[in-house]
Amino acid sequence: MNSQHLIESATRLAIGRGGKPRQADLRCAISTAYYAMFHCVAKACADAFIGTSKTRNDAAWEQVYRSLTHTQVARCCNRKGIMNTFPEEIQGFGNMFLVLQSRRYNADYKPSEMFYRSHVLDDIQRAEAAINNFGEAKISDRKAFAAFAATNPRKL
Repeated sequence: MNSQHLIESATRLAIGRGGKPRQADLRCAISTAYYAMFHCVAKACADAFIGTSKTRNDAAWEQVYRSLTHTQVARCCNRKGIMNTFPEEIQGFGNMFLVLQSRRYNADYKPSEMFYRSHVLDDIQRAEAAINNFGEAKISDRKAFAAFAATNPRKL
């Protein structure tokens, strides 16, 4: 799953086909932007544990990728004492992950909530920036965050 492709899909949904976008499209856009962030973490975990070489064991890589849960990542991102030990790029990613997870919950489960194109596009842009910043963090920091997210340690 390519996070950038998900961001592009979310943007297309939010922009719509001319005129005012449907609430369903705006809700899907929020959800898709959130999933771009989640898949970014899943990929970081699989890459950290299994590797990125062409000779990697794809079944093992996919097993790690799919083992991550949304609750697990959110719990890690909420552990501010540990998150504050990571560089700003990863802290910002964690904060935006929590924001978008909450928005995705509202988009999926609160039918009375209204969504607005400008706000949704802003969230998508912030998610994209967080993903890009995460990718610019040192590989050692991304691996440390991946270990934290994948194993949910009691202490780090």
